[in-house]
Amino acid sequence: MIQHANNVRARPDLVSTAVRALVLYALAEVQTGTAGTIRVTAQGGEFSVSDNGRGHSIDKVVEGTSYLTFIYSHFDYPFDAARNAPVQLQGIGMSLINSLCSELNVTVNKPDAKLELQFRFGVLHTSHRDTTPSGETGITIAGQISAHLQGTDVAIDELDGWLQGVLAVTPSLTLYFNDRRL
Repeated sequence: MIQHANNVRARPDLVSTAVRALVLYALAEVQTGTAGTIRVTAQGGEFSVSDNGRGHSIDKVVEGTSYLTFIYSHFDYPFDAARNAPVQLQGIGMSLINSLCSELNVTVNKPDAKLELQFRFGVLHTSHRDTTPSGETGITIAGQISAHLQGTDVAIDELDGWLQGVLAVTPSLTLYFNDRRL
């Protein structure tokens, strides 16, 4: 909670926090040269971040579970002492974002397949894989922050300013925010 001058505690803007984390992950794809566009939407308690990069591996398995299901639902990984695993910071961030959401949808596009995962309250609800070739690549992560956690409206102007800063230091990036090219 954030304490304001009048001693009223306000809930943080978790949509902006989730968007910033997801944009930073997408920037890794831009920095490797595998993505050139990031699309961001944020309104109310909802958000979406997409990139046209490689997308997560859809065939990788960790401890007998799909890698994607695993990293989005195991916040303790790799801190659980019983696991002999390398640190997966991406998984820590993704599972934390998932734990904040009443619904989180992950869509991974590969040239020859598309995987869609839907989580509800941090638990995998549905998974669908389509093997129709599309030629597209990238990932879209869209979510709804749980109502009891999201108490502050999205600070659109602050998020816009932050995204403008990202664009200023990444001139090769094409960046959209709420359907507007920055």
